[in-house]
Formats: sequence, C-alpha cells, structure tokens
Amino acid sequence: MNPKKKPCYTNEQVAILVQNPYTHTATPYRLTFTLEFKEYFIDQVTNHGLTTPKILKAAGYDPSMFARTTIDNIRRNILAEATSPEGLKPPRGLSQAERTKAYAKKNLDAQRTSTSIKEMQQRIVHLEQQVEFLKKIQNIYLHPPGN
Repeated sequence: MNPKKKPCYTNEQVAILVQNPYTHTATPYRLTFTLEFKEYFIDQVTNHGLTTPKILKAAGYDPSMFARTTIDNIRRNILAEATSPEGLKPPRGLSQAERTKAYAKKNLDAQRTSTSIKEMQQRIVHLEQQVEFLKKIQNIYLHPPGN
C-alpha cells in the first residue's frame, strides 16, 4: 500500500468494480475505464446532456461508491482526452480479465515446481544459518570466555 496516498476504494468495492465490463483495471487507489466506456460517456454527455452520476449509474456503476471529487475528475479527464489532438485512447496494459486469462493459460505445474524450489532454497539457507548459530553456541558452551 502507498503510505502517502489514501485508498479510494475498499477491497469489496474493487471486487465490484472489476466485475463491470466497462472497467479496464481497478485497485484501491485507481480505476481505469475501457475505451468503450469513454466513448459511451462522451455520447451521453454530448447527445443526451446527462450528468456524470447518471452516466455511471446507466453504465452499471453505483455512483455512491465515488467521492464528489472523483466524479468531477472522471468527467474532466474524459472530456479533456476527447478534445485532445489524439482523441480518446484505449487504456494501456492488460485488463484484469486479460490478465486472468493469461494466468489460466500458464503451466501451473511448472510454476508450482518453481515455487517449491524457491521455498526449499530459502529453507536450506535458513537451516544453514541455524547450524552456524548452534556451532557458535556450542563453542561458547565448551570454551566459556575468561577461561
């Protein structure tokens, strides 16, 4: 967690946000919308004159999950992006759904083996440290200082 920045969303809210098809990614600190949501948002503002909370509600979001400043920032940022020379852009990186699909395709047996090897390596290092400690304690016990 980022100690300087207060989370915007609880873990429960993040779980809800991730389920919305208009959500690209969601973390306790940030929500990223899909290009489809941005296009929908612009259409609703320009053609229907809807407010941001009404657009969020129509898109399947609970407007009460968002602080007033967040609602204002969503509107400001999407409108600014739409009027920029580049126009609306898709979000960068894989969405959470795409990451889940990629994870499911991984060879989990090989991954588990790799994890097991790392755990065993850490355990060996820990045991070696214990053996060295016991040697030192034994040496001190057999040859006490000052004798």
